[in-house]
Amino acid sequence: MARRNPHEVHLQPIEQNTVTELVAKRLLNLLSSGVLKPGDKLPPERELAAQLNVGRTTVREALKLLTLSGLLEARRGDGTYVRHDFFSFLLQQFEFPLLLSANQVDMVLEVRKPLEVQAACLAAKRATADDLQRLARLAESLAEVEGREIARETDLDLEFHNAIAAASHNDLLSHLMFSLQNILRQYMQLSNKMTDMLETTVTEHQAIYDAIAAKDPEDAERAMVEHLRISRELILKAFNQEAEARVSETTPGRPALRQ
Repeated sequence: MARRNPHEVHLQPIEQNTVTELVAKRLLNLLSSGVLKPGDKLPPERELAAQLNVGRTTVREALKLLTLSGLLEARRGDGTYVRHDFFSFLLQQFEFPLLLSANQVDMVLEVRKPLEVQAACLAAKRATADDLQRLARLAESLAEVEGREIARETDLDLEFHNAIAAASHNDLLSHLMFSLQNILRQYMQLSNKMTDMLETTVTEHQAIYDAIAAKDPEDAERAMVEHLRISRELILKAFNQEAEARVSETTPGRPALRQ
């Protein structure tokens, strides 16, 4: 049996990027770091080539690569711009699963909690008069829903949370919230279905609004944390009832467990 050379090592081959790809990555870093923002006009090819110490042809190819990717927009006779929907384009690359099991409830909450608690905190610091007016209108509309119109309640619930994200005046946070719309709608709809009284939901949202309107970031955080905690409990209750119903259907003569 051949002895292994103790000095023998195995190295992964170095990835060979073209200069064009390296320039495209450098420009992409400027986009993702916020140095270049949606709607910004990029410097002329000549200036970019000088700064990067490459030829204009290389810069032109890199810009073409990013344009074809949907990140930049070339305007004839005017130059190259960062697309206004840059963040939306990036977020469209992610697909989020449907809320199908109780295990996924906590997965969603682990994303919602840092995102929405921070949104509430920032909204309490940054909300304008227009932001507060929109939040107040949505809170009032939710309180005015007659009976139990779950679809209507869910629409207003989601819009209220989106309005808080908008009031944070952090574009990336707002876009992240937008990317979660489908799964948040499922989450909220389940929660609203399990709420015995609409007044409970109204009270929770009113507490969040009051803290934001009072410019109290800590109270806004507490109100949002409590709202998300109650929402989680209601959704888990829905899954538990569904599981118990399945057990009852598959076990003849066994009554469903009572909550």
